[in-house]
Amino acid sequence: MTAELETTFTFRNLDSTEALRDHTMEKLEKIQKYLVRQTASAHIIFKVEGPRHTAEIALNIKGHRYFGEETSNDMYASIDSAVHRLEAQMSRDKDRITGHKA
Repeated sequence: MTAELETTFTFRNLDSTEALRDHTMEKLEKIQKYLVRQTASAHIIFKVEGPRHTAEIALNIKGHRYFGEETSNDMYASIDSAVHRLEAQMSRDKDRITGHKA
């Protein structure tokens, strides 16, 4: 059983497209395995400043905050890298919690 991920998108200096939203949601499915029966919210910000495309993802899960930001020349590559950073943070946190012996 997985929980829903409430998402909010912000586009700065570029037009809102369904392709970017769909690609981001598809990539965020990777982190669904960490959201077992937990409420989560994500704020995704897409920015374009000249040739730099930045994707920022702030994820709040039950009192924990994870943040991934990546800048590259391609927005899709930035999204992939930002999600990869989130996944690494969540995996590290999960290992720390499950490895703890009380």
